[in-house]
Amino acid sequence: MLRASLHEQEIRRIIGVQGKGERVVDGVSAIGGVKDRSLYFINQKLATEVRESFVASEGCIVVALPGSSLTGGLGDCLVLEVDDPRAALAKVLGFIRDEHRVLPFVAKRSIAPGATISPLAVVDGGVEVAEGVVIEPFCMVGPDVKIGRESILRSGVRVYPRVVMGEHVVVGSNTVIGHQGYGFVRDEVGNKTRIPHLGGVVIGSNVEIGAMVSVPGGTILPTVIEDHAKIDDHVHVGHNVRVAKGASLTAGVVIAGHAFIDEEAWVGINSSIREGRRVGSYALVGMDVSIQQDLADNAIARAPRPDVKTRPNDDHTAIGFTER
Repeated sequence: MLRASLHEQEIRRIIGVQGKGERVVDGVSAIGGVKDRSLYFINQKLATEVRESFVASEGCIVVALPGSSLTGGLGDCLVLEVDDPRAALAKVLGFIRDEHRVLPFVAKRSIAPGATISPLAVVDGGVEVAEGVVIEPFCMVGPDVKIGRESILRSGVRVYPRVVMGEHVVVGSNTVIGHQGYGFVRDEVGNKTRIPHLGGVVIGSNVEIGAMVSVPGGTILPTVIEDHAKIDDHVHVGHNVRVAKGASLTAGVVIAGHAFIDEEAWVGINSSIREGRRVGSYALVGMDVSIQQDLADNAIARAPRPDVKTRPNDDHTAIGFTER
């Protein structure tokens, strides 16, 4: 849950749904783990087990499509209908951000005396920096960032707000963690407008992240990199991705949002994972593979071999391919 207290009348005003009511929710949650007193946005058909979870919950507000048949069918949940729940989510998250409603990760600034921070680094606002942490020159960190014991940020690292790192984490030069993920909706006149990403990033212990890697924050829930995961240089880990314990991502890998790389999976050079797809535990993804469907545990995926021919002798003056 993204913890941010919201009153029903605030929600109604933001998304443009009139009515009376004094319900208060504790925050915004994603579908899948229904919690009491939460705000949800639904733009798809609910699975039976999810619907039953809503029926068993208390104090929730659900924003759904008109005619979705959810009104009166989710127990105690209050259902508010809008034409575009995803656009409504963007407006609510924007309000939460602008009104500073999100509960911070860090209560007060705390830098351990045994931490080494370069005078050429910027460590801003409420941060927790533990013993033995090393922050090299030209890094920018915080606010609302926790860095665990004996972790190292190499030169030029950027760590944006709402990031938590465990112990013995190494982050390579010029890597960016916790910035806004790529997510947009159309506004009232059809222009693209950003969905604020407030979920942050949670990194476990004994994680290594290479140089020039990007790990944007999640929308509602955090982007997660679990213990002992290893990430090579030039990798993009999309928002709300989960990289499980011991997984390996090699150079040039691109993982789209909401994908899941399970325990001890290996993803080869220059591969891509489609949004929302799962790479199973101990699966092997070869170089240049594009994963478009879920990959089972222990599976192996390889890309087709290239078509290799000998270049003609009379072709040496050409620039590039002569045949199109």
